Amino acid sequence: MAVLQWIVIGILIYAIYYLINKYERRVDELTRLIELNREEINANKKDIAKNREKIEKTAEGVAKNKEKLDLNQSIIEKLK
Repeated sequence: MAVLQWIVIGILIYAIYYLINKYERRVDELTRLIELNREEINANKKDIAKNREKIEKTAEGVAKNKEKLDLNQSIIEKLK
C-alpha cells in the first residue's frame, strides 16, 4: 500500500512539473512574440490615442447638431 501512495505522489509531482514547464514555454513564446511586435504595438497605441481625440471632437459636433435639430424641430412644430 505504501508503494502505491508513493507512485501516486510521483505521478502528481510529474504532472505538476509538466504543466509548469508547458506554461513557462507558452509564456516565453508570448513574450517573444510581443517583443517582435513591440513597434507595431506602440504605433497602434498612438493611433488609438489619435482616434480617441477624433471621437471626442465628433461627439461635440454631434451634440451641437442635435441641439440644432431639436431647435429646428420645435420651430417646425410651431409653424404647423
